[in-house]
Amino acid sequence: MKKIQIGILSCAGIARKQLIPAARLASNAEITAVASRDPEKAKAFATENDVPQSFGSYEALLASPEIEAVYIPLPNSLHKEWAVKAAEAGKHILCEKPLAVTPEDCLEMGSAAKANGVLLMEAFMYRFHPLTEKIIADVRNGILGESLTMQSFHSFLLTDLSNIRLSAELKGGSLMDVGCYCVNVTRTLFNDEPEAVSAVAHMHAHGVDDQINILARFPSGRSAVLSSGLVSNYPSGYQISGTRGFIRAEYGFHLGVSHGTVTRKIDGVETILRDETNEYTRMLEHFADCVQNRKPLRYDADDAAKNMAFICAALASAKKNGEWVNV
Repeated sequence: MKKIQIGILSCAGIARKQLIPAARLASNAEITAVASRDPEKAKAFATENDVPQSFGSYEALLASPEIEAVYIPLPNSLHKEWAVKAAEAGKHILCEKPLAVTPEDCLEMGSAAKANGVLLMEAFMYRFHPLTEKIIADVRNGILGESLTMQSFHSFLLTDLSNIRLSAELKGGSLMDVGCYCVNVTRTLFNDEPEAVSAVAHMHAHGVDDQINILARFPSGRSAVLSSGLVSNYPSGYQISGTRGFIRAEYGFHLGVSHGTVTRKIDGVETILRDETNEYTRMLEHFADCVQNRKPLRYDADDAAKNMAFICAALASAKKNGEWVNV
């Protein structure tokens, strides 16, 4: 099977740790190039990670006729700029989450992709894991009954004060970095958008939230509690419950690569599910399949814009000490 050739814009750690290993398992995609503003850094990264080509600028990679798509793991504040440039260069785009820093930017990126005949997808890989797909289908088919409520959490301990996640200029913070997963899984499982959110946050000295807790209210009467942070280690995951039982996903955003567990208790019957499928590989294969066969993406820029509307409302609420903010 022909594989689409993907270039990486930057030498980001997530590309080395997750995307490149995942691509080696993919049936229809391969990483063939990396670019950095430092040519020697790009060359070293390519050598260390068995990537065939390296470029000394992002522009040079985008100008390469062999590259069909790009993966963008740049700081959040740079996603829009380089996604638009990639679209104008005729490259399909897989962009790290969050897709952009405002809903409006997400929609502008989507418009640029459409105008240039390319695909644009936000890299929420967890959605493509087989167990996540099963949870989504089960919840939407009503297996949990009525009165759904949800709790989600994602946190890790960040000790490097120079890390870009703590940069206000680069649009860092715990909600933008890991809390966005909690927002996304809540919206995905509820298959709905919140009407209002209330949030309280602890602000780091660098001007970004390093801990945030959010309460979301939905038009249906459903509710969700979301928590993210950069100041403590605990298993990332979520639980959704209803009148018939609950589904809990421990390490739910990395069920394959972190050996997560899904516990289902429905009508008193409990089962535990595990599946070590690499969710990054599944995401890449979906993206490449849509590129090769001109299929619509499962998730598009409009979905990403709705995710950012939720996030921006929560950050606005946190600035108002938890005042309810309409989404």
